[in-house]
Amino acid sequence: MSPHKTRVSARSGALSLLCVLLVLLAAVAQVNHVHTGKSNSPSHECSVCSVAHSTALTRTTYQPVPVFVRSALALRQKAFSMSFLFVSPLYIRPPPSV
Repeated sequence: MSPHKTRVSARSGALSLLCVLLVLLAAVAQVNHVHTGKSNSPSHECSVCSVAHSTALTRTTYQPVPVFVRSALALRQKAFSMSFLFVSPLYIRPPPSV
């Protein structure tokens, strides 16, 4: 393996590990987040609380009604065991037996 590919893969591995650690840190911060005093008041402004209690915005999507159409059933023909292909004397040998 070339040293350039090793350096790139090491960088991407370190970056992905950093992202995973940041996500875990944010999850631990939200789980351990508490308030003392009047945390139920309407004037309470906390970014962690607002993110934890907000919902994701959803959009309604158009879902088309399924259409059922009759179609013809194609039947398979019976397979023949005999081949009409030209057999060359220069054939490829079979795989080695193990």
